[in-house]
Amino acid sequence: MCIINFLVAMIPGILWMWYIYKSDKFEPEPLGNVIMVFLGGFLAVIPVALIEVGISAMLGISGNIDTLYEAVSSSWFVAGILEEFAKFSVVLFAVYYTKEFDEPIDGIVYSSAAALGFASLENFFYISKMGIGVILIRGPLSTAAHMLFSAFWGYGLGRGKFHPKIARRLAISGLLLAAGAHGLFDFFLMSSKVFSPELGSLLAFLVIPLMITLWIILLREIRKDESISPFNPHRKPDELDEYDDTNEIA
Repeated sequence: MCIINFLVAMIPGILWMWYIYKSDKFEPEPLGNVIMVFLGGFLAVIPVALIEVGISAMLGISGNIDTLYEAVSSSWFVAGILEEFAKFSVVLFAVYYTKEFDEPIDGIVYSSAAALGFASLENFFYISKMGIGVILIRGPLSTAAHMLFSAFWGYGLGRGKFHPKIARRLAISGLLLAAGAHGLFDFFLMSSKVFSPELGSLLAFLVIPLMITLWIILLREIRKDESISPFNPHRKPDELDEYDDTNEIA
């Protein structure tokens, strides 16, 4: 039964990863690198979970999360910041400085790999605790959400690789946006524990427009990255090229 749960937990992440991988049309990343980053995100769940326990204790967050303070702290300062930084670190240290990272879209490919690996082990834990049926919600929602959050800093890494003078700014702003979106998503889902049933249901429903917005952003980022790829025979000008001619420091 444990093996079945594990396989089911992995399916959504693999399917989403295949979709993103196929979006890299001009110079696809080595599959071995993508798998390595996926596994890195997968394994990152364990130390992150341990750190989250410690931070939650320091911040006075109970397991029930039934106050506004606990919901905000858990959503943004525990899950949002820590989890996005962990996934970011996997990509930064595993592949960012390699020669294979040679297109802007590579940032999104690898950020998706780390995020989907992370979400896959989370799926296994949730299935083990709540039953296999939970994957029907986590597969299209939470698993995809991890990918969408991380696309912010993935986009920043991808663009920054080719614009070193603003690379740090792009990476940091991407991380902050990812943590913010991640925290907002978690807060909406936790709202039923904090507010009245009516308000809690309304806030939980806002997850849907949030996901739609994040999908629109991701698809635009992919199209943009592909249009300026150095391997695209019809490459369009990159508006960030202007920073390469300035003395601005990242």
